[in-house]
Amino acid sequence: MHNLREYNGTFKGLIGESMFKLTDKYLTLNRFCNKQKYFNTFNKYLTKIQAEFINKHWFSIDAIKISFDKGKKIYLYEIKTKNKYQKPRSYWKIKFTQSTVNIYREALKLGFEVKIAIVWLLDDWNYEIQFQDFKTADYCIDKPKKYDLKSI
Repeated sequence: MHNLREYNGTFKGLIGESMFKLTDKYLTLNRFCNKQKYFNTFNKYLTKIQAEFINKHWFSIDAIKISFDKGKKIYLYEIKTKNKYQKPRSYWKIKFTQSTVNIYREALKLGFEVKIAIVWLLDDWNYEIQFQDFKTADYCIDKPKKYDLKSI
């Protein structure tokens, strides 16, 4: 038998993103959504600068949600998948590349709400989601990823 919690990397992250999507029908996972179709539907809710920003960084943003609960708010999500243990081994900060930090800092300036969604994997395919504001999150800068090196 295989245990998802024993693995690392992209595949585990994709599963975590999909689990997060199950919690909110209004959420768009950029990786699985056609960019043109998204803009055909939601462009009317974005300013020109916001639309250009999303178009430019489409594959760097994990998820987008436009909410009208308390006025219009556009949320950008960075989704992290982590194991949750009964006795935590140690405290690990959330890792971002410098490129990702720069993108989300720019997003904040453009009026987006930037959130970090941590999908905590529990036993037997149970999970919980914790949200943090990007502005106040405790994170560290990780080494650049392969795709980040092209922009340096």
